[in-house]
Amino acid sequence: MSVTLARFTANLALLALFALLVGAFSARTAQAGELQEYCRLRGLESNQFEGIGLVTGLEDSGDSMKDGSPAAQSLAGLLSKELNIRSDLKSLSKIKSAALVSVTVDIPSTGARSGDRFDVRVSAVGSASSLSRGRLHASPVKIPFEPRAGVAWLPYAVASGTIEVDPSNPRIGVIRGGAQMVRDVLQNPIEGDTVTLLIAPQYAGYATAASLADLVNDELSLSGYSDCARVIDQGAILVRIPQNALAEANAFLARLMTFAVPGDLVRTPARVVIDRANEVITIDDRVEFRPSAVTAGTLRITTISPEPQPTADAPLADTIAWAGIATSEAGRTSMKLRALLDALIELDVPFSTQVAVLRSLKTQGAMKAEIIEQ
Repeated sequence: MSVTLARFTANLALLALFALLVGAFSARTAQAGELQEYCRLRGLESNQFEGIGLVTGLEDSGDSMKDGSPAAQSLAGLLSKELNIRSDLKSLSKIKSAALVSVTVDIPSTGARSGDRFDVRVSAVGSASSLSRGRLHASPVKIPFEPRAGVAWLPYAVASGTIEVDPSNPRIGVIRGGAQMVRDVLQNPIEGDTVTLLIAPQYAGYATAASLADLVNDELSLSGYSDCARVIDQGAILVRIPQNALAEANAFLARLMTFAVPGDLVRTPARVVIDRANEVITIDDRVEFRPSAVTAGTLRITTISPEPQPTADAPLADTIAWAGIATSEAGRTSMKLRALLDALIELDVPFSTQVAVLRSLKTQGAMKAEIIEQ
């Protein structure tokens, strides 16, 4: 197959994929999703438990044990507790096979039951250069803040196991399924006879909050309930559970969170998201900018509306130093930002310069969008 034919075939495949995506998007326009895709219930949050543990079995890459270091004290305590061996700190000064680590366990928003297992993240605390081949001894993990007076600071899980180090940083690693819960972590979003819907930050806004509250009230009115939802602020909606539904509150919440949300109900500002780590720019199709001229180094980008017609005295040039971009409709005063980025990509403009151009347009007030950098 020739190179030209291969490119033609690839382009056809991309066009087919684009058509499928457009079709799928059009099919979902009437119903964008369920309420749980835009909101969560307050009280159903993830939790993080922390602790300090001792890793042994390292190959001369552990903490220094000199001068009675914390690692030496921990190792002496472990030997005394597990093997009934009493060691003075001086006798441990030459050991380089142990290290103190911080231990972290993340519990999902659904909570956990005693016996459940979760991954453990460990990170060297002292001078250890690598945790490779190390094993974490049984370490309790607790809530990261001290409980109120009179309440015992009890562990929620016990972490242990062999560490898989991060290839890019051997001082950190993970133990798959290394934490076993010893206490339940139960979540309850119900406060009296109400729950609070927290709108995801990317959708939050008074317009969206009001629309979602109206949606909830409209849906519940079909069951004879009225005025159950009201807006607290741009990111929260208070929902009252009807009195005769309190006995089956969980069933009520299941129904609430699966209410269908039409695609045009969630109103968000046009956005441009810049992912610097992966050099990705995601553009809302609504983003436009008005006629502008931007210069970045040798690159010059000009937008002209309406499109000029070439003449012998004023021909349209096409060079790598500039790109002429114009709206297709006469009298139109703005154009899609997507067309600008397509031109930048065609000219092999570096990612950093693309970002600089977007910032410049935003600062100038020429771009109608919010820029979010990650």
